[in-house]
Amino acid sequence: MSKDSLDTLRCKIEDLDTALLKLLNERAGVSRRIGKLKAKDGLGIYDRDREESIYEYLARHNKGPLKTSEINRIFSEIISVSRKLQSAVVGDDTESQVKSIAAVDTSTPSKNTSVYGIFGNPVAHSMSPLIHNAAFRLLGIDAIYLPFEVKDLQGAVAGMRVLQLRGASITHPFKTKIIGLIDEIDVTAKEVGAVNTLILDGDSIRGINTDWTGAVRCIEGLLPVKGNHFVVVGAGGAARAVVFGITREGGKVTLVNRTRDNGLALAEAFGLPFVPLGEIEDISGDCLINTTPVGMYPDVAEMPIPKGVLSRYKAVVDIIYNPFKTRLLTEAEAAGCMTKNGIDMFVFQGAEQFRIWTGREAPVKEMKEVVYHRLLVSGH
Repeated sequence: MSKDSLDTLRCKIEDLDTALLKLLNERAGVSRRIGKLKAKDGLGIYDRDREESIYEYLARHNKGPLKTSEINRIFSEIISVSRKLQSAVVGDDTESQVKSIAAVDTSTPSKNTSVYGIFGNPVAHSMSPLIHNAAFRLLGIDAIYLPFEVKDLQGAVAGMRVLQLRGASITHPFKTKIIGLIDEIDVTAKEVGAVNTLILDGDSIRGINTDWTGAVRCIEGLLPVKGNHFVVVGAGGAARAVVFGITREGGKVTLVNRTRDNGLALAEAFGLPFVPLGEIEDISGDCLINTTPVGMYPDVAEMPIPKGVLSRYKAVVDIIYNPFKTRLLTEAEAAGCMTKNGIDMFVFQGAEQFRIWTGREAPVKEMKEVVYHRLLVSGH
């Protein structure tokens, strides 16, 4: 490249930077005006739904070459500055609160620090450490929550006793396999047939299930459970919790699964009709719920069912929360369905775990915020 052409391109960059600077200051001026209106109407500065919609429409309009995750990181800073401007008008510390909640925990554990964790494989994608460590930090509890990618489940259970982990979350693929390796499970976990939470009491490990309560609270954010027909895709531990919660609250369930034997076993355990995945085009319902990991990050292009069946449902729930919006939910919205991702189920079940472990009510709102912040800024 010649010096003349390089200089020409640099001049172009300077012109664009000047234009960007002007637009950013114009945006800042509008943000301050919004802050004044919020103050007048008694509204809070932080509006998660509004920020979420900003990231969504940016993703829709982004034509590249910048990736959506890169655009999100840039606008995360722009939005952060806008909050500061609005906070200055209102006179609160909203921005510092949001930043502190989302910050990485850098506290140093001591010999008195209680240790909790998650057992699964894989666990790199899990945000359980994020929400539990945020809750410990916000409530001033001397505890830490760590991820454990487990290859030997029996060894992990033995290690929990030896290391005196106070509690653990159980995730894919161990929610049913863990049952035969612990000392006892409570009545609800027996009925569900899956365990997602362990509690250490002395040398005894007890298993419970909080997934079903999270599932019910998540679903009812879209439509009532009682009186509606749900088509549940999957037959693993999460499916068991979802099915248990729906039937307990008066909903009707049809179970769909790729593997006939596993699907029939779960359907028979709960007295449900079973349909093989290949025949899902023959059925319909009020709400479809995906409980499988199909579509989870990083395999975000995958779908658990054909998109052509989605128009047969009023609502679609995907219990996956990473990515924030799976391809299944994107296609469901295009088909006119109400949709909900798995963040509510994830946070509500985690909040119940936190209450059981610590005896304290979990800061649910803040736990949700750290998940939204992480997902929106990462672009997943």
